Amino acid sequence: MIGAPGPALTPSGLAARIILFLSLALLPIGGVAYVQTAKLNEESRARSELSLAALTEAAASGEREAILRAFGAAQALAAAIEADRSIAGACSQILSTFVESSETYSFSSVIGLDGQIECASNGVVGPLPDPDRIAGWLEEPRPRVTLNPYGPFSGQSVLVVSEPLTQDGLFSGYLTLSVPSSFLAGTSQANLPGNVNLMTFNAQGVPLSARAEIERIYPRLPDTLGLQSLVGGPPHSFAATDNEGVRRIYVVTPLVPDMVYALSIWPEDSGRVAAFSPNRLAGTLPFLMWGASVVVAFLAVNRMVIRPIRQLGRRMRLFARSRLLPRASLTAGLPDELQEMEQDFLDMAHGILRDEAAQENALREKTILLREVHHRVKNNLQLISSIMNMQIRGSSSSETKAVVQGLQERVRSLATVHRSLYETENLGRLDAGALLSDLTAQIGQMSEGRAVSITDEIEPVEMLPDQVVPLSLLAAEAMTNALKHVEPDETGRSWVKLRFGTEGPDRAKLEVLNSVKPRDDDAEATAAAGLGHRLIRAFAMQLGATLHHGIEGNSYRLSMSFSVSRDYMEDAA
Repeated sequence: MIGAPGPALTPSGLAARIILFLSLALLPIGGVAYVQTAKLNEESRARSELSLAALTEAAASGEREAILRAFGAAQALAAAIEADRSIAGACSQILSTFVESSETYSFSSVIGLDGQIECASNGVVGPLPDPDRIAGWLEEPRPRVTLNPYGPFSGQSVLVVSEPLTQDGLFSGYLTLSVPSSFLAGTSQANLPGNVNLMTFNAQGVPLSARAEIERIYPRLPDTLGLQSLVGGPPHSFAATDNEGVRRIYVVTPLVPDMVYALSIWPEDSGRVAAFSPNRLAGTLPFLMWGASVVVAFLAVNRMVIRPIRQLGRRMRLFARSRLLPRASLTAGLPDELQEMEQDFLDMAHGILRDEAAQENALREKTILLREVHHRVKNNLQLISSIMNMQIRGSSSSETKAVVQGLQERVRSLATVHRSLYETENLGRLDAGALLSDLTAQIGQMSEGRAVSITDEIEPVEMLPDQVVPLSLLAAEAMTNALKHVEPDETGRSWVKLRFGTEGPDRAKLEVLNSVKPRDDDAEATAAAGLGHRLIRAFAMQLGATLHHGIEGNSYRLSMSFSVSRDYMEDAA
């Protein structure tokens, strides 16, 4: 009762406004009745469709079982023939024995890729009596079901089941089984009313069988739809006008998916299809009243809820994309609840901006410190390299010089890695290709004065620092070994080549080649047993790489492939 004492509602509150406008929308009770009636009609129609589909499928269960058994027999015969196809006469013997021992099938044959009968249950071979019937089969091999109303060998109407044959995994023809149409007629189930027609057809829209003569069913088919247009999808039903102008109900259900379908044709006055008739219980007046209620409710909700929420949502998305906050407020004229929502959003946004600023500052400080660490490590490694260089110059032993130079090259490789870490913008990933290019140039400078051509073919590949370090050390060891063992090839040239790039998704491949003279296996085994090669194997193990090496013609080739880890790279991105 209006004015009765009760819980106080804020006049400008969202609840009070929605209650007011929805009360106006709910007054036309006729709209509720119309909705309930429409739902009842839909449920009744759905139950009727399920019932008709079940009756149609049950009525054609005999045809379905016969066709499925024929496919099973054809697949078994195909397997037997594929095993003994090369034995002369075995194919005809298998087919003849099978047809003679069966009361279901009248004829069986094997049709080759040339359209010729290779063998048959009656011993006939050669061209088909009706080659046009299989036109296009060889271009699209798949199981098929067709009707041959004038079987040339059995002399009667037959249903032909065809199964593709394979030989060495390749399509090699078809195996066919003929089921007399008279046998299918004996399998029909009599669970449909007498005024209901039932027929089956294949995926090409060709009739296969019917309860009555097919010629009598043609006038009762839909006048604007062909059988092929009914192919595909789950069981369904629809109302249409037949070729005689009579409105009927049609029910289509698949018997063998994508191959054989059943179609039942019901008169419109049948009791089982009453749900398909339009229900006029919901009259024009309730519909108009319901429409008016919807309009009122929509205008109320749109004005009081939807429009303000959309505006607030746009502001939230703008903040999420660009971290910009609106200058003007939406609170003017909004319900109290939405005003509180907007204020909560603004408070949350300011908090996010403060937290992000603090996080960015902390991240900037950590990045600076980490780069400084890499910079100092690089400087220390360069200092160690300089000390080693002084030791080399001051040493009189060539063996000592060689050992110290090898250590110096490894230290320089590590220094190059830390320099890249210091210079890169993203410390979570490095361009391994650029790093290997620097290493190649560095090794080339160290080998100046020698008649050796050093070239590289490098692709950019982003990797984690944990993988770049062993990769660079491995490449340095491999290049050093290559320069150590390089020999002039048949043309008198000495060369070393480094290749690096991707090998499929998330995999990389490294190759180091150098020219050599032909040598025996013992020499190769001796070269692979040195300290450098042991280090290479150790670095390859760290990368989880597959390592291959050996002499190929006039070159010694060392190659490996490994998986590029991207877990941390994706997080860094």
